[in-house]
Order: sequence, then structure tokens, then C-alpha cells
Amino acid sequence: MSVFRRQPVCRLHPLALAAIATVLAGAAQAQDAAPAAAGDQITAPKALDSVTVSGSRESASTRLQLTARETPQSTTTVTREQIERQSLTSIDAVLRNVNGVAVSFYDTQRPLYYARGFQITDFQIDGLPSYSSSTNQEFDTALYERIEVVRGANGILTGVGVPSATINMIRKRPQRELAASVALTAGSWNLYRGELDINAPLNKDGSVRSRLVLAPQKKDSFRDRYSEDKTALLAAIEADVGSSTVVTLGYQRQANEPKAPIWGTIPRFAVDGSPIDLPTSVSFSPPWTRWERTSGTLYATLEHQLNDDWSVKAALNHTEGDTFSLRTYGYGRTVSLAPFINPTTGAGTTLYAAVGGASEKQDTVDAYLSGKFDLGGRKHDLMVGVSSTRIATRTDGYSSVANWSYVIPNIYTWDGNAPEPVYSKTGAWRTQITQQTGLFASARWRVAEPLSLLTGVRLTDWHRHNDTYGTTGAYAGKSAVQDENRKVTPYVGAVYDITPTLSAYASYTRIFNPQNYKDRNNNPLSPVIGSNAEAGLKAELLDRRIQAHFAVFQTKQDNYGVRDGAITTPLPDGTLPYVAVNGTRSTGFELEFAGMATNQWRVSAGLTRAKVTRAPTDLIYANLPEYLLQLGTDYQFAGALAPLSVGGNLVWQSSVEGFNIPHPSGTVTVKQSPTAILGLRASWKFSPKLSATLAVNNVTNKKYWANLDYGNYSDPRNVSLTMRAAF
Repeated sequence: MSVFRRQPVCRLHPLALAAIATVLAGAAQAQDAAPAAAGDQITAPKALDSVTVSGSRESASTRLQLTARETPQSTTTVTREQIERQSLTSIDAVLRNVNGVAVSFYDTQRPLYYARGFQITDFQIDGLPSYSSSTNQEFDTALYERIEVVRGANGILTGVGVPSATINMIRKRPQRELAASVALTAGSWNLYRGELDINAPLNKDGSVRSRLVLAPQKKDSFRDRYSEDKTALLAAIEADVGSSTVVTLGYQRQANEPKAPIWGTIPRFAVDGSPIDLPTSVSFSPPWTRWERTSGTLYATLEHQLNDDWSVKAALNHTEGDTFSLRTYGYGRTVSLAPFINPTTGAGTTLYAAVGGASEKQDTVDAYLSGKFDLGGRKHDLMVGVSSTRIATRTDGYSSVANWSYVIPNIYTWDGNAPEPVYSKTGAWRTQITQQTGLFASARWRVAEPLSLLTGVRLTDWHRHNDTYGTTGAYAGKSAVQDENRKVTPYVGAVYDITPTLSAYASYTRIFNPQNYKDRNNNPLSPVIGSNAEAGLKAELLDRRIQAHFAVFQTKQDNYGVRDGAITTPLPDGTLPYVAVNGTRSTGFELEFAGMATNQWRVSAGLTRAKVTRAPTDLIYANLPEYLLQLGTDYQFAGALAPLSVGGNLVWQSSVEGFNIPHPSGTVTVKQSPTAILGLRASWKFSPKLSATLAVNNVTNKKYWANLDYGNYSDPRNVSLTMRAAF
């Protein structure tokens, strides 16, 4: 038997950080003051600062320097402060707190995120494509300063993709001053996590500086036998070269090693057709199953200020990632039959196995020029850039495990014991090459004092093909060649300042996505065309302490490939034909506001309605609510309770339906009632540099389905306690 192994980047047990936490906490206390004697008065921490986030920042959709109110699209930024305040340690946790994002998943290693009715597939790091391999919840937030979410199409910077949203994770960067922090977390299901963040100047004036971030984590699960070890690492050096140039060289790596992960669905019905209501702990995975994922990125950036108005930035990324999985799926007597459980004996499930491994190399170069110019007596903004990405994905061949199966005698008493299938690499492999090159530009034209017009365009060349190699390593040929040349992606928007704190906007964006399907005449389908049109209002309220936003939108996909049900005869290459359908669309609105209601009270609220219309044959195996409500609050006490802050979040979604759900009588439609999930938290500051945060998720221990079409349970109630120290 061949076992796929990889060396972990670091084996630092989180408990080892306890000693570091103690030392750093002590150092922090010592730097502040000597221990207080009996009767000494301790100054209470001040109330939450009133922060107004209105400064210009490079837009994640146009790369122009824009404030949120100047951007004619729906955007959300999750800051480092919010990540730590709410104990959001993964991208999955972050997106559960972003207005308009619906979270679901197939199974433990395959999350699903949707915005405006379409799946989010575009995850970036510092504006460049990232390696995710459909396991996006495994991005660890310890490495990032903030998370930016742009809803709708983002074709100028992305090129190919889906008109849902772009998730852009901004890395932490070295700073000039010496600083460090450490956090240690313990929680439900044997969660142990550490975070170490050290920022160190390498010379006296800080012109050469470094940063190291390390975050190891171990965690079991409410699911039987499932556990995961995770380690995230970031190391970077930054230097000022003269007075106008900054160069950065860094490396980040993340390794995830889950054992006994869930693959497939949890049965919903008993053999007699009644709901079986299995425990949330049920799992069809023996302890030898796994679904490992590792990725590492070496990156370099250069920023040069040409003059007061113009600057140039360039970035180079080299990423290597790999996955390996040995999984089991619970079916009925055959893989074409769903499992239906006998409620008395617990029988009815047979396990079948799958094995696979892949590796990927991704190289990206990106450069752009941005600045301001005078025309017609006004200053305008311009950005011009070029990017190129090459991805080589190698999929290894393995001996078949199709003949392996195991009948679970009783799911209620089964301990996970099952014989491990025998497998090995065959020596054959397939490499898929994907190349994308784009020229792009965007501009803000200040047409009049209250009116700005934003325009943009991207010209994209895209290519993909497969190279196949036999068991001896001999080249077996090229296949599945696809080319899309000189594809034009437009962007247009307008922002009108009604008052200094209120603006109206409208925008239209497009994006395309190649698809590897052929029609009944063996002709390839043209790319899917996505678009997003929206209009709305953005305001800064209560002396600009509150940011408010209202938008109406229509998001569409045309020429989307679905199975041609009228044709059952395979094409010459053995695949089945597809047909392109139009009219998949989502219409609705978003309402959002967030900020400081008072100096001590932080509030946020978001309400989204997305009405999705799609072809009956367009099956997405996910269930999206029409309405999604997200509420959040934090309150900083005063007086004797000044060290205490409390807060919470409530996520409510309207009812969802699942179609064609397997049932002993055939297939049925199932419905889940509206669901509300409450999270609470409390923090205590022992000093300005030492604090503890207690967080409770799913406070009411609500049992509900994360997905109906691909049935799996969501997390029950869980608790974590984090100690955080800085010096």
C-alpha cells in the first residue's frame, strides 16, 4: 500500500505557547508598571474609541484610491480589530459575519459560500489569485490584516470568474516599531490554538524590518473520529530603498491535516420513509480516512513613488500546493442507491471508497501604474496594469478502489472500525495547464463637483489544455484544448454626492467564465457571461460614526451549461452533451449599517433579499435563503465594570427548500423552517495589554441542516476562551 506523506512546516504544540504567553504577559505587565499594592487605585480601560473609517484605500474592484462612499459597488471590510474581538480564526468564520453572504457546505473540507445567488469562487491574497482547492474555510486569519469583500462581478482585476463576490485577504506587513503579541485559545472538542505575531525592525531607524506570524491549531469535533491539525506561518522582510521605494520579500504556508473527514451526506430518512433524525455526531468515516491540504507561497513586491501624484507597484507570487484524500462515502447496497437506516437495527449503510492526490504550481506576475492627472481644470484618477497567471495542476493516477466496500452493521453502535483499502500510484498522471493574461485600466473622471464617472476595461487572453502521461511516464498526448482570446470585460459606474455625507451611485460590471462542455454536435460551449447591475445610496451618519448603505441589484448568468436531457448517447470522448441556458438571475436588495452609535456602543446590521431564478436543470446542490439578516453589537461598560465589554451576533435566514431528496418512495422536496443562530461573547481587560475573551457560538444549541440537497448538519453549541497579551 502506498501512503502519501508530506512533512509539516512546523510541529509546535499549542500548549508550548502557554509558556510564551506567560512570559509575554509578564513582560507586558512589567513594562506598564510595578505590581499594585493593596489599596492602590487601578485606572480603568477607556471606552471603545469612536472610529470613522472613511479614508481612501485601494479599491478591491478598480485599484483606484477610493473611500467606501466613493465606490459604486457593495463592499464590506472585516478589520483586524473585528477578527480579534469576535474570535474569527478562519475565513469560514469571517464570511458568516459578512452581509449578503450565505454559508453552506457539502462536507467538512468543502465549504460553500454564495452571494447574490451565485457561488463565490474568487479568493485572492493581496489582490492576486490564491490556491484554495475548494477548501476555502481553511484560510487562517492570523496571517491577515483585513478581509475585503466586493459583491457582484469583479471582471477588471479577476478576469474569469462568477458574478458573486471577490474575497481579498490583505497580509500583515512588517512595521517600523518593535511589537509582539501572543494569543492562546482553548475550547470545545479539545480545541487548542496559539497565535504568535512578532514585528521586529532590523536596523536602528526601522528602514529594514521583519514580521513573523505563527498559528498552530489542534481540534477534535462533535463528529465521531474527526479531528484536524492546522499550522499557518507568515515570514516577511521589508526594506526602504531610498526615500521612494519599498521592497518586500515573504513566505507564507498553511498545512491542514484532517483525519476522518466527512465526505458525502447524512441520511435523512429511515427505511420506512419516516425522518431518521440521526445524531449530529454520526460519521461514515473510519479513522484512517484523511483529506490533507498544504500550500506555500513565496512572494515579492515593489512599490515606487514616482512623484506626488504617480506610483508603480509590481508583485510576483510563486505558489505550490498539494492535496491527498482517502475517503469513504455512505451509500445503500450500491453507489446508485441512497442509504435508508433501519431505526431498530441501525442497518442500511454500505461504505465505498475513493482515493486521489494532486499538486499545483501557480505563478503570477502583476504590475500597475496609478496616479492623478489634470484635464479640463479638474484632477482625475487613472490606473493601468497588466497581469499574467500560469497554473499547472498535476493529478496522479491511483489504482482503483471501486471493489472495496464495507457494510456498517449498526450505525448507532459502530465504532468506525473497517478494513483499509489497498491502493498505490499507477505512475500515470495528467497535467492541466491554465494560462491567463490581462491588460486592464480604470479611471475616475470628476465630471462635475458632485459627480464622478468611473470606467474600466480588461482585455483577456485565456488558454487551457490537458497533457496526459502513461504509467511509464511517456507523453500520451494533449486534449481538452480551450482558447478565449481578446475577451473584453467592461466596467462603468457613477457616484453623485447629494451632500458631503450622502451619495447616490449606480454601476454595471461583467465577467466571463470558460466551461469545458460540448453540445450534442460535439462543439464546445461558449463561456458563461456574468453581469451585475446595481444602484444605491451610501451615507455617513452621526458625525460619520455610522456607515450606511442601501442597494438594489440584478445579477445574471447567461450561456450556462447544463446537461442536455434529450440526449443520452455519449460524445466521441465519452462525455455526455450539455446545452447552454440563459436567464439564471438574482434580483434583490441589500441594507447595511455599522459603526459607533455612542462612544461605548458599537452596532451593525445587514438585511439582504436575493430572489434567484434558474433553469430546472441547473442543479447547484445548495439551498439559499431568500432573506438573510445579520445583527451585531458590542458594549463597553464604564465605572467599576470598565474592563468588561460584551457583545453578540445574530444570523437569521428565511426558510430553504431542498429538491429531489432521496426517499424510499422515490424523491421528495424537503423544507427547513427559518433559522436563527445566536453567538455571544465577553471580554475582560486585565490591563491595556492583557485580555481574555469568552465566545459562545450557537448559544441555543440549535440542530439544523447546513445543506438540504447535500445533507449535513451544522455545528452545535461550542465555546472558546482566548487569552491575548501584547508588549
